[in-house]
Amino acid sequence: MAVAAPAISEAVEARIGHLEHRVLVAESLAKAEQARLDWSLGAVEGFAAVIDDYHAMRRTKAYQAAFDVADPLVSVCVATVNRAEMLVERALASLQAQTHRNLQIVVVGDHCTDDTARRIADLGDDRIVFANLPERGPYPPPGIDRWRVAGSNAMNHALSLCKGDFVTHLDDDDRMTADKIATMVAAARDNSADFLWHSFWYEHRDGSWEALGNGKLELGQVTTGSIFYHGYFARFGWDVHAYRLGEPGDWNRLRKIKMLRPRLHYVAQSLLFHHVEQAQPIFTSQDGERFLD
Repeated sequence: MAVAAPAISEAVEARIGHLEHRVLVAESLAKAEQARLDWSLGAVEGFAAVIDDYHAMRRTKAYQAAFDVADPLVSVCVATVNRAEMLVERALASLQAQTHRNLQIVVVGDHCTDDTARRIADLGDDRIVFANLPERGPYPPPGIDRWRVAGSNAMNHALSLCKGDFVTHLDDDDRMTADKIATMVAAARDNSADFLWHSFWYEHRDGSWEALGNGKLELGQVTTGSIFYHGYFARFGWDVHAYRLGEPGDWNRLRKIKMLRPRLHYVAQSLLFHHVEQAQPIFTSQDGERFLD
């Protein structure tokens, strides 16, 4: 028995090594298949036809000027709906505290019916632009599909108002570190990067925080508030029908932009606090609200 034990151990180790190899092969095949699927979807969605145009634009002086200007204008898009207190005291307060001061803060209400407009006006900050949509949606009815794309119309309207050399985003219940925008501006310029993202703090429902961001531009490792990009990409908005693919609207958009092969850069600093969404009010439909199928 004393002699047989090492032989069994060696067999087990060999079996484990074989299984680990098969797992690595399966992961590699899955990633390759996902890349093919992403390309196929992007082609159907019309993004294959945009690639050459984008790279031609990238070579122009007008495009490169964003990296050369001494104090670039950064547009920050914020979509909101009836959370005026949190918007002002958390999200906008963190933007007003930014060390990079040359900001255009674009806040769009997804048909707010509270006192959001008054509270923003009371701040007296002429860098803040507020627009309120005349109706909410249409989005899918309440459920996971609505969660995937809620706010898409407000975010798209915010993008249409952007004038910045660079653009970033902030959810109305989240906050940035004071050096977030300055850090990302420096990273974009130092690396001639067109599209950047950073790690972030994610709050769990038990109140604990976890740092997310593995350096890969992939689902679950990036969020709307952690991206920063050249103003060129503001032309590519959210698809309110992304739920039909089972994709969150923000990732649906990033998947398409990634297909253009911009110069990417990851900043390994947690520059955002992504708060748990427990403060989201219970959904109630508005009078005459329309829904998508």
